[in-house]
Amino acid sequence: MTTSINTALCSFGMSGLVFHSPFLTINPHFNFYAVWERSKNEAQQKFPEVKTYRSLDEMLADPLVELVIVNTPNYTHYEYTKKALLAGKHVIVEKPFTTNLEEANELIEIAKKKKSFICLPKPPLRQRF
Repeated sequence: MTTSINTALCSFGMSGLVFHSPFLTINPHFNFYAVWERSKNEAQQKFPEVKTYRSLDEMLADPLVELVIVNTPNYTHYEYTKKALLAGKHVIVEKPFTTNLEEANELIEIAKKKKSFICLPKPPLRQRF
């Protein structure tokens, strides 16, 4: 029996529209469940079954959201990922994961403590150890 993961996007800009939502809607392991759009309803126009939230906190408070994709500007990745992890959500973060090593290590530790999965972008080959 396959269950799908209720997944929420932190924005419905270019990556939400072009990359994430098409994948979420065709992969049977994911359910495109929600999106955070401050004022627009673009996701719901294209995907009527998707819930729209006007704040990140409101979206994270929904107990049915299991996975959050942080697909927002780079400088927000740390803050939004931390909030999602502290809310008990699993998280996928677009590149760059964070803007510094201390923030990255902190998020990894929070994920461990919360027993949440965090999916980090794969570094380019030249940066692997």
